[in-house]
Amino acid sequence: MCACYNTGVMSSYENLSEIQQFAARVIADHARATAFSIADGILPGNESRNYVLRKIMRRAIYHGREHLGFKEPFFYKVCDLVVDQMHEAFPELAVQREFIGKMVRMEEERFANTMTVGLGKLAELEIGPETAINDKFFLELAKLYDTYGTPRDLQRVFLEERGVVLEEEEFLGRFDAALNELQKQSGIGQTQRKSEINPIYSELAGTIGAARFLGYETTRVDNTEVLAIVKGDERVEVLDEDDEGLIVLRDSPFYAESGGQVGDTGMFVGDSELRVKVVDTFAPLSGLILHKSKVESGSIKVGDRVTAIVDEFKRDATRRNHTATHLVHAALKEVLGTHVKQAGSVVAPSYLRFDFTHYQPLTDSEIQEIEDLVNRHILENEPVNTNMMALEEAMRSGAVAMFGEKYGAEVRVLSVGDGRFSMELCGGTHVRATGDIGTFKITSDEAIASGVRRIRAITGYDSINRFREDEILIDRSLEALKTQRDNLPDAIRKLQEELKRTRREMEDLKLKVATGGAAAMGNGDETRDVKGVKVLGKIVDGLDANGQRQLSDTLLARLRSGVVVLGRTENGKASIIVRVSDDLKDKVKAGNVIKEIVPIVGGRGGGRPDMAEGGGPEIEKLAEAIEAGYVAIGEMLS
Repeated sequence: MCACYNTGVMSSYENLSEIQQFAARVIADHARATAFSIADGILPGNESRNYVLRKIMRRAIYHGREHLGFKEPFFYKVCDLVVDQMHEAFPELAVQREFIGKMVRMEEERFANTMTVGLGKLAELEIGPETAINDKFFLELAKLYDTYGTPRDLQRVFLEERGVVLEEEEFLGRFDAALNELQKQSGIGQTQRKSEINPIYSELAGTIGAARFLGYETTRVDNTEVLAIVKGDERVEVLDEDDEGLIVLRDSPFYAESGGQVGDTGMFVGDSELRVKVVDTFAPLSGLILHKSKVESGSIKVGDRVTAIVDEFKRDATRRNHTATHLVHAALKEVLGTHVKQAGSVVAPSYLRFDFTHYQPLTDSEIQEIEDLVNRHILENEPVNTNMMALEEAMRSGAVAMFGEKYGAEVRVLSVGDGRFSMELCGGTHVRATGDIGTFKITSDEAIASGVRRIRAITGYDSINRFREDEILIDRSLEALKTQRDNLPDAIRKLQEELKRTRREMEDLKLKVATGGAAAMGNGDETRDVKGVKVLGKIVDGLDANGQRQLSDTLLARLRSGVVVLGRTENGKASIIVRVSDDLKDKVKAGNVIKEIVPIVGGRGGGRPDMAEGGGPEIEKLAEAIEAGYVAIGEMLS
């Protein structure tokens, strides 16, 4: 397939060399894997399966560039050919064609840049025949591969060109060992194991059976029996005042954390003075509802009868956010496209968070359109209906499965209105009609991984409070700036421009003062003769980085022939610049001088033969570093 796609470099698979045929097979195989993975919602990234996909894609791209001579992006075209050939058997490929192309092209262009950057970073290691080839050295190579995608065989060729020759087996073995160590430290590429279930939970589930969850219908259950209590990792018969533990009830209105929705909180109350605060609810095993609790007064025993009361205010807020999450999911698909897939969510009383696949930040107009669409369905006050269905029937009906949920043979299907806008499988708690949500407002949009974005939003009272806080901030701003509401942006812009102008004037004034004091330096005061070369070393505080550079220009111009070494401190860091006149660059290289003196202040530096910069945190040693500059320059002139 790959050899048939061509840009004029090769005509047919048979005409390719053995290594080129291998490259073509790699590209064809990896293009299939890439197209199907992206269509299924897996995007190139730095962890888990996303990391595997990235490696697959980059191996194919590297083979095309290195062995088939492709200089321009090509792999996205091969993936498009996969869609052409396989979309009839797999219709989802055609639906996701545009998204697959965009994601592959973005990764391809990113990898081309990282190869260039990676080789530049490799050059910075200053590798030569005398380089120490130890574990630390291979760890640096592994970082280049892992961070910048610089291929191993390309690194090996680079090393051989600089006199570092290693047998392929030795190189790959030591490289892999370093990469494994690096990935152990970061967790990248490791298969995530599920947390082991505490044996006490398994024992509880086996002896007391499944509890009845009544939270869909009510937030209060009277006269429910305490079946078991766990304190630490042991079953106990009683919890006394101030004790903490896990309590199991026969019937519970408390929703256990699942599918992104946080667990309910609330109270147990009983006879006499019994009062137990429930701080969380979770279900480590299906049917085992554990109430994480603290006894505030009295004592609670196995066999007691209590009234279980969910914090209704928090439950209502959570329900608003959960139903809004479904509306957000549907709105994202409608506004951005069908490539959007859920990649995680959190539904809490005070906010909702929704992660989804998308390749670029949301524009202001897209955010507005999503908000308008969600709020329109809220204002229409559509009923929110739930139905129990067989899993196969639910999937045939078009219901969307939510990320992170585990489904049994029978599932709960939640529909907004007639289900055409939103119909999803969900076991969470929801409002009875969309109007109960009140209002909806997106508060942020951010990238959390390559091709994955996260929005946060608020509803109900939280959005009303947000609007109120915004009004207060605007009113205070208007009062401070003495302007009208419709003129606020212009007033802020004018203030920013005025501030920039004032800062420029201050920096110019500082530079004039420093330059005035430097006049004497340039005429001989504080300038030393080092083996026939004029060298000026000076600490000049009060300037920013740009001012330091301008002052070094002025001083070097006044010396005409010589070396200038200037140091300054700012925000707890020492900065040094070295300037060398053109006539001395062959004898004294600024980059070499900076590398000699910057370690004294605990840092690093580099640059060109005529100008170099560096810095470090040990500001108390800045004078020592400047003085060391005279010594270093003297040694270079010897």
